[in-house]
Amino acid sequence: MSPPRAERHSETADVPLGKREIILNVALHLFTSQGFHATPTSQISKEAGISTGTLFHYFPDKNSLFEQLYLSIKKDMAEAIRTCDDPDLDPRTRLERCFHGFVTWGISNHEKFLFVEQFYHSPSISEEVMREAHAEFAWMNQISEEAIAKGLIRDLPHEFYLVMVSQIMFGVVKLIAAGETGLSSEKLISLGLDLIWRNTGSDDKIASSVKLNI
Repeated sequence: MSPPRAERHSETADVPLGKREIILNVALHLFTSQGFHATPTSQISKEAGISTGTLFHYFPDKNSLFEQLYLSIKKDMAEAIRTCDDPDLDPRTRLERCFHGFVTWGISNHEKFLFVEQFYHSPSISEEVMREAHAEFAWMNQISEEAIAKGLIRDLPHEFYLVMVSQIMFGVVKLIAAGETGLSSEKLISLGLDLIWRNTGSDDKIASSVKLNI
């Protein structure tokens, strides 16, 4: 059942939302539960308790709404991860803290997590918006460069880690949420991190692996 119209709250704060935020929250719920193409703007405005004209006042069209929702979620995710970071710490600890930050965010923001997972490579998101979203995480490049310099991770393009590490983190969140492994959250996070660190004994093999049944 959908939350009451015009009374939707954010997943992280129990405070009333403005019309723009209500629209984004309604769109988030409908896009994740029904899909982008199956969700008309008329349904979004109805669920939000506003007219379609009011919706178009904030967002010119559905695709613009979709892109702004994606960007707002990525910014929210980046901020949650950034708050866990400490530039004074070593790169391994910083990456571990960022990993924990993402997992905590993913567990605490279920619909946002589902949205990012479902629409990570959506063709409806323009390259400009995608670049803007990626820029929110640019500060992590310095951490990965330090980790590479110290031999913690292999010297591979940032794009590789962006894709591969994201898949590991998404998998850990899903395993924790499912609660079917018999392993604690901390153990799953630890195993996920083990897949990231470079195996100093071999550049070509991972010493141990975990089969993720997702």
